Amino acid sequence: MSGTTNNDLRLDSSRHDTDLSNSTHSSRSSADRYALDEVDSSPILLYKYRGSLQTSSQKDLCAWLDKDETLRVTKMKIPRYSSYVDVKRHDLFMPGEKEQYSRLPNYDSSVASIKVPSTAYWSNVFLGRYNSLYIVSPESSPNSSIADSESGRPSPTSTWGHNSEEDAAATAAQEAQRDRAA
Repeated sequence: MSGTTNNDLRLDSSRHDTDLSNSTHSSRSSADRYALDEVDSSPILLYKYRGSLQTSSQKDLCAWLDKDETLRVTKMKIPRYSSYVDVKRHDLFMPGEKEQYSRLPNYDSSVASIKVPSTAYWSNVFLGRYNSLYIVSPESSPNSSIADSESGRPSPTSTWGHNSEEDAAATAAQEAQRDRAA
């Protein structure tokens, strides 16, 4: 497990700007939004989506999330005696979003398989520590991938369940016609 310090965590957040807009945050602190303890300095396992696994504390995590409101955090249990944790797409969703997006085809797809460091593994087994994985990800939703009116390629989410077979046949015919013309 890497020995990332609290300063590295703050520096890491400034190096990875997500450029995502955020309309869901209010003036509430991240501790309130995500049910975190902003004074708890005990170690936690923190996974930055498409990033790395590191140790931090809820106190430092709250400071990081308050500084960069384009990020969100979800929490998942680490089963005792598990040396790997599979993070699924739905683990990135907030509780209210899970039901809303449960019908999407990639809802249960795997986004990461994380090896629990040996120190955290044994602390979990014998002491009950490191029993949760805190997942930091960009504040977004599956709807953010829907194409706008200027885009030439529609997002699959805008066509699923709406004449999909007919649209696929029409698109294939158009592509075949373009290939013949070229």
